[in-house]
Amino acid sequence: MKNWKFASFIEVDKEFRVEGLNIWNHYWHCYDRNVEILHPTKHHQYRFKEYEIHTPEKSVNFVAGEFSDGQIGIFLKDELQDGIL
Repeated sequence: MKNWKFASFIEVDKEFRVEGLNIWNHYWHCYDRNVEILHPTKHHQYRFKEYEIHTPEKSVNFVAGEFSDGQIGIFLKDELQDGIL
């Protein structure tokens, strides 16, 4: 099971990079699964979707969704929790 950590609140079409890729410049492939996350300051639980973007060089995954207050949150894989680092 993947663990996700809060990365940022973002604005639509304002540059945001994951592993060097601006997410708005790529098609977001949506996985058909919900990921349970917590709002980083209010600690309410939400279910967002996991997305993947591809380039010829790499693929990156992230979780994104809109909170009830209209903010868009981005969550990245927590590599420390998953034992990768």
